[in-house]
Amino acid sequence: MTKLWPQREAERIVQRFPQADTYLLETGFGPSGHPHMGTVGEVVRTHFVAMALAELGKKSLLIVFSDDMDGLRKIPVNIDAPWLQEHLGKPVSAIPDPYGCCPSYSAHMNKELREMLDDTGIPYKFISSTEEYKSGTYNEVLQLALARNQEILDVILPTLRPENRAGWFPIMPVCENCGRVNTTKVLSFDADKATVEYSCSEELKGAVGCGHHGRQPVGNGRSKFGWKADWGARWAVFGINYEMYGKDLIESAKLSKQIARILGGRPPVDMFYEMFLDESGRKISKSVGKGLTVENFTRWGTPESLYYLMFKNPRQQKKLSNETVIQYMDEVLKMAPEDPEYKYIYFAGPRPRLPIVYSDLINIIAAVGVTDIPVLKEFIIDVYGQDIAENWDYVEELLTTALNYYTDFILPQRSFPVLTPEENQLLDLFLDLIERETEAEAVQSGTYDIARENGIPPKDFFQLLYQVLLGKPSGPRIGGFVAQMGKARIRDIIAQHRK
Repeated sequence: MTKLWPQREAERIVQRFPQADTYLLETGFGPSGHPHMGTVGEVVRTHFVAMALAELGKKSLLIVFSDDMDGLRKIPVNIDAPWLQEHLGKPVSAIPDPYGCCPSYSAHMNKELREMLDDTGIPYKFISSTEEYKSGTYNEVLQLALARNQEILDVILPTLRPENRAGWFPIMPVCENCGRVNTTKVLSFDADKATVEYSCSEELKGAVGCGHHGRQPVGNGRSKFGWKADWGARWAVFGINYEMYGKDLIESAKLSKQIARILGGRPPVDMFYEMFLDESGRKISKSVGKGLTVENFTRWGTPESLYYLMFKNPRQQKKLSNETVIQYMDEVLKMAPEDPEYKYIYFAGPRPRLPIVYSDLINIIAAVGVTDIPVLKEFIIDVYGQDIAENWDYVEELLTTALNYYTDFILPQRSFPVLTPEENQLLDLFLDLIERETEAEAVQSGTYDIARENGIPPKDFFQLLYQVLLGKPSGPRIGGFVAQMGKARIRDIIAQHRK
């Protein structure tokens, strides 16, 4: 049987590190803004690998690492706190919480992420970069970086633009005067004493140095690694065995592997995943509310549908559109427990098998024309029977997302035709058909016959039926839809739009 990608990744990890007792799998989070479902998705993908390691009888620990020692480069568009301008360049762990409820800016974002992760039920260990730097975890590797500074420069400088090479240094001191980290520049260093001489004289995207000049130790949170060295240093310090990342970080990962070796570590097994694209093929926007994104996917889909989106072909680019939700929702609802992917997608626990899928619910809402859940409940149970009634809590969860989909994507575009005498005649023939035929396939083929016998393209007749029944130009197979809704309901809908 063909192995699934998490199983192949698990085998790669074991082959690279055969003696490991507990495998460390890492994901990173930049708390300069609110976490989103894309952030959670990377943790979910890594959890799939942890599950595959467990199948091999191997223990693992999933580490969620927050880069909360990083300086704030800009104010996120969805945070209304213009006063943050005066804190640009400071570590996000040293900036007040814009919402006033947590000890710091990063503490608020870290809290949001942990709450989202806790909802998944995935076991993980949360690590704060700030806490690790301040506790001395990085002290030894920071001093080693000073001693091997030239080796690091030889790796990094060729990758930088010529104008950015002068003065580049792998370590960024935190200014003891203003607290900024993005505005400091190392002037000299003493590897034996693990100290740096620096000036807070740089300007970066609105962050302006205070002009202070000083000398200080690099350890105990007085400095941090810059981005191009930080990743590799982390791998070396914590002994990470596995990490995945977006395709846009492939070159950074190559550099980080070299840095990890220079700092005495061994690079982890790694895997890149492809980026999500919008309908036009462009890299997806991260702005919530601008169409379908990974960030807002769960407004219309269940967590399992997002997990499947993350699980399926991670090396393949995926275009996200409103139809993506229907596709993945229907697929996860049809997935049987014996499917090899089932245990990965439903890792939080199995869901009941239902005689209905997501697209059915959307079509029912469109056809019935109401958004009141009690009314829809009565109709759905009447159509689908006891299985729905016994699992109504789960069905209502699905129905809630379907109502969001209907409200956001279908209702704004919904329109019903003003029928011509010829179209009314065709509808009469269709009503006669469903009155005498009871089988879905007979209705389907009979609809084709009506179109052909009356000299119109079948696709035009189907479009007319969809427009009358659903208010949109496309829909499910007509025969199945009539069987699903019942001929009485179909008659009522057509009569309503003839008024």
